[in-house]
Amino acid sequence: MKKILCPTDFSGTATKAVKFASEIAQQAGAHLTLIHVVHLPIVDTSETALVASELLGEQMRDASDKLKQLCSQLEETYGANRESNFTCDFVLKEALLTDVTEHLTKHEGYDLIVMGTTGCDSTMEELLIGSNTEAVIEEVNCPVLSVPGTAEWQGVNKIIYATDYAPGDKEALEKVVELGSVFGADIDVVHVVKEASPEAAAKAESFWLELQQKYTGVPLHFQEIVSKRADEGLKDYFKRENGSILAVLRKEKGFLQNLFSQSLAEKMTYQAEVPLLVLQGHK
Repeated sequence: MKKILCPTDFSGTATKAVKFASEIAQQAGAHLTLIHVVHLPIVDTSETALVASELLGEQMRDASDKLKQLCSQLEETYGANRESNFTCDFVLKEALLTDVTEHLTKHEGYDLIVMGTTGCDSTMEELLIGSNTEAVIEEVNCPVLSVPGTAEWQGVNKIIYATDYAPGDKEALEKVVELGSVFGADIDVVHVVKEASPEAAAKAESFWLELQQKYTGVPLHFQEIVSKRADEGLKDYFKRENGSILAVLRKEKGFLQNLFSQSLAEKMTYQAEVPLLVLQGHK
């Protein structure tokens, strides 16, 4: 993990994400880039174009001042760009966030995005990780850590990876293991079944043996949970085991809607409690 990208809109939720990103960057000795984008609607008259241009100039100047202040705070708090082993800078663009993040991760070597979540009121995906975060996840091909506004940094002691025995699980776990190794964290690989059966047990044992062979020497544990609902089973396990981050593989659009049900959104959305690491499957 060498380069971390952290979009910010300077909100309280984004501030939490900056905290998480800074702690990870410091521990990993990585380079952290804060990014803010300004996007104005298309205008169709010369008068509105002039107003929009003036407004854009104001927003860019204000954002630049805030980004400089944020970097200064990281230098004071963490020793970034000084005696610490990590560096930071910022990017300010007039563009769409998805376009900029896609370009930077594809061409500039950023291998982790850390974003604050902002819940909406429509689909479960938006409730869970926010429409902006979901839009970024849709475009980039690197892991995205979404940080809820209620989260408090307490280190990374245990990462829980939710598996459904997908072909990409073992490759996705490489990213989880990489992050876990930075903090010496335990990694629990968890599969939820509706009811115990000899067939399920055999499949679990086969999968676990493959993981052991691939990840020798890694503090990896496997647990099969019996629960009628995958979301509730994972929620209970995460709380019971004091998880730090929940990791999932995103294989296709809508995967999170399948994993986390609408009823969970009504009772307790993960956006309010759980940092979520979304790993990309093959696109």
